Amino acid sequence: MIGIELEQVLERMPKKGRLATHEMVAAVLREAITNGLLKANQPLPQDEIAEQLGVSHIPVREALRQLQSEGLVTYQANRGATVAALTADEVREIYEIRAILETAAIRRAVPRLTPAQLAEAGRILTAAEADTDGAAWGTHDVDFHALVYDLDDRPRLKELIDGLLRRVDRYWLTHGLMLTHRAEFEREHRQLLAAIAGRDAEGAATLLGKHLAGAAERLVAEMERVQ
Repeated sequence: MIGIELEQVLERMPKKGRLATHEMVAAVLREAITNGLLKANQPLPQDEIAEQLGVSHIPVREALRQLQSEGLVTYQANRGATVAALTADEVREIYEIRAILETAAIRRAVPRLTPAQLAEAGRILTAAEADTDGAAWGTHDVDFHALVYDLDDRPRLKELIDGLLRRVDRYWLTHGLMLTHRAEFEREHRQLLAAIAGRDAEGAATLLGKHLAGAAERLVAEMERVQ
């Protein structure tokens, strides 16, 4: 049993135009996994998914294979498809890769960001600081980083960063850590924005690297605590 109503997940998702059936199924499952509604190692029975979303088994199989390629789904002997789980070492590795990609992105972005973009980044941080919901706070966090990386003209780099983010963000929600560590994150975000506004690309990259390293260690510590 999945234990959640997938059609309700679909109804809450923003509409993105017409999708192929397997893309719709993948989008719903991706949303449920990355938001922590579907937990690590949870079975993903094709029959139930197909029934809930009113589709055949073929697009469900295609969707699960797509999510497997993104690292969100794995196939286990005698269990079929399940939500992928990460080890502490895998989390560390993902954050190490993120640091390489994201510090490169911010070095490139700092000289390019406009006053309007900087003002919008400030508004995002203010909204996050006023929010008391972990999932909503996480959305503000993603929006802030996406804005200051300014990757509209680098779609491949954006895709790599987004894919790595999806693999780990669900653990912050599952363990309830978004709000537990919000004070540290909000302080680090303000320091990062100040460096960007001062056009200090190297300073911003250094702060971002420390921000990501700290996030990795906080998450790993919690994962090891609950094992």
